[in-house]
Amino acid sequence: MTYVGSRIRRKEDERLISGKGKYIDDIDSPESLFLAILRSQVPHAKLKRVDLSGALISGVVDVFAGLNIKVENRPRNFPMATDEILYEGQPIAAVLAKDRYVAYDALENISVEYEELPAVTDPVQAIEERVSAVEGGKNLVYTKTYASGDPYSALERADVKVEAKLEISRVYPAAMETRGIIVNYSPDYLTVYAPTQSPHFMRRYLLDAFGGQVKDIRVIQPDVGGAFGSKLFPYAEDYIAVYAALRSRRSVKWISTRSEDIRSTYHGRGQIHKVKAGATKDGVLVGIIDELYIDLGAASHGTYLADIAATMLPGPYSVKDIVVKVLGVHTNKTPLDQYRGAGRPEASFVIERIIDMIADEVRMDPIDIRRKNLIRTLPYKNPFGLLYDSGDYFTLLERAEKVYREMESRARDLSSLGRKVGVGFDFYLEQNNFGPWESASVRVRGDGKVEVIIGAAPHGQGTATGIAQIVADELGVNLEDVEVKWGDTAMIGEAFGTYGSRSLTLAGNAAILACNKVKEKAMKLAAQFMRSDVQELRYEQGRVTNVKTNKFMTLKEIAARSMSALGGVWRYKEEPGLEGTAYFGLNNYTYPYGSHVVMVELIEGKPKVLDYYAIDDIGKVVNPLLAEGQVRGGVIQGFGETVLEEIKYSELGNLLTGNFSDYAIPTAFEGFNISWDYLETGKSDAPLPSKGIGEGATIGTPPALIRAIERAIGKRLTKLPINAEDII
Repeated sequence: MTYVGSRIRRKEDERLISGKGKYIDDIDSPESLFLAILRSQVPHAKLKRVDLSGALISGVVDVFAGLNIKVENRPRNFPMATDEILYEGQPIAAVLAKDRYVAYDALENISVEYEELPAVTDPVQAIEERVSAVEGGKNLVYTKTYASGDPYSALERADVKVEAKLEISRVYPAAMETRGIIVNYSPDYLTVYAPTQSPHFMRRYLLDAFGGQVKDIRVIQPDVGGAFGSKLFPYAEDYIAVYAALRSRRSVKWISTRSEDIRSTYHGRGQIHKVKAGATKDGVLVGIIDELYIDLGAASHGTYLADIAATMLPGPYSVKDIVVKVLGVHTNKTPLDQYRGAGRPEASFVIERIIDMIADEVRMDPIDIRRKNLIRTLPYKNPFGLLYDSGDYFTLLERAEKVYREMESRARDLSSLGRKVGVGFDFYLEQNNFGPWESASVRVRGDGKVEVIIGAAPHGQGTATGIAQIVADELGVNLEDVEVKWGDTAMIGEAFGTYGSRSLTLAGNAAILACNKVKEKAMKLAAQFMRSDVQELRYEQGRVTNVKTNKFMTLKEIAARSMSALGGVWRYKEEPGLEGTAYFGLNNYTYPYGSHVVMVELIEGKPKVLDYYAIDDIGKVVNPLLAEGQVRGGVIQGFGETVLEEIKYSELGNLLTGNFSDYAIPTAFEGFNISWDYLETGKSDAPLPSKGIGEGATIGTPPALIRAIERAIGKRLTKLPINAEDII
């Protein structure tokens, strides 16, 4: 059987759906202390005094504040507020107690004196520098201009001009499992359990901060209840927990409450685009001028999100005259960082809004205008130097057009009955497989079982099943004999992790290269065991065969014999054991693409999805069932961003959506039918020519959905999300 390309159910699921998963709060260390963190209740203030004395109640082991170790890209580079509070939810003090209830009780006895300062909340107004988000600093902390051609002249000459302020709200990643960490202490060595997307990232960051106090830190990833980008890099609480363990010489556990998580987990999106675009009278896009404001919050590590959005703004269209001016602004809000798609959903929303606005102005069909502007031949270098690698945009467009025409026909019939129905269409371009590389080790045990260790750190994507399919095919063994492991820095020397839709392509190809080393080693060992020349042997379907004699040894037999003591003496030149480790990276990003079509009905101001279709070209599809699962989940998250989810702050900087009563996420009630289709034309430049699928649907959903709602309302929409109050 060929496993790659087959719809195989996830090997990981039985354990999880039967309740045998082990998440961070399921792990308990003997005599560990519980960490609770006192957080700011105000968005901006001078921190004058923190009185910890009242917190030393029975059961409390330690209390501390003002932790000022240098850590990269945190507010003022400290994990705790020391002299200035910069956002609501910022850590101020910590309590270590024998259980969590005592710890939280003790927090209430800490007295904090502060002098409130004006808060900066509007990123556009912030650049006027009338009020500082950080005392003594500028609000505008990052500027960069991406320019190609002469867009100003192009717009002057344009027959049609459109202009809009496009707002993309902040969102909260809303993983089912909140963040947490366990630090097991022993002299010189720490073992950290964390629901992270990259155990190796966490190890490196923590060693940078605490390497002078410990010899090494081992990081283990337990089961992870969702992440979506928000659990990639260490947080302030991770540093605080490690510091607490070293300070107390005890094991420490911290688990975030939901309200803490909403305030402290990095928010996503948070961009405003002041955009102008021009076109010819027959719909050819000739120029774009964009002023991109990114609301960084109280730290600066989200600037790369604006860079991605800017460079991806041209999307799949052939416009050459374009300028994007990036303005990164500090505000008194929770810091911003990546969330599923990380800059690409923002770019797609902007360019698709531009295309739709121009289509309306010139009264042009949405398919026809895209057909006129789509890039015709690939590879293609976009105006900012990104090299779109492979594919056939027009074939995919034609496939999606058939569905769009059918939905449009149905929508007209429903509209004739007085129902408010609209159909939306988009074409999106993705950028993924962010590097630099990923690692994998493959080992064949003496019983014939194959153990694969990957440096990627999946957390619900089904990567282990996909990797097992790849390895089973490559070695010619049964899928049931392949076990994939990950998530422990002691298992594999160096790695990066799971983010940017990279795991299956980079870790999967690393596994292929490792399998090649195993097969090469098996040939050499078999040559000695069979008294043959290597040139006479062929590896095929899990065994090594002598083409002259037809004698063969299975992979299991070779592994078992290489591990045999043979009377206590190893009698062969070749080293024993069947294993290989490899690293794989691409010298360019990969660029999958796709189209979404959606039909929506408005009922009392609420959009109800009547039908949804998505099509993608991600190169070789390793497991269509896994890919479809990623699309379904991504569409629902994109639906949430478009009509429900919005982090809101008051003008004074107070968080207004601090729990799930105020911050709405999609539930089963909002669920709808999703049909998924795919092409395999745009293959990557890799032994296994696949591209990522994990983020594509969150890129493709909002532009199509907002267009469908817009068509149903009959009024231009320029903001995500569009809620019932806005619609009414």
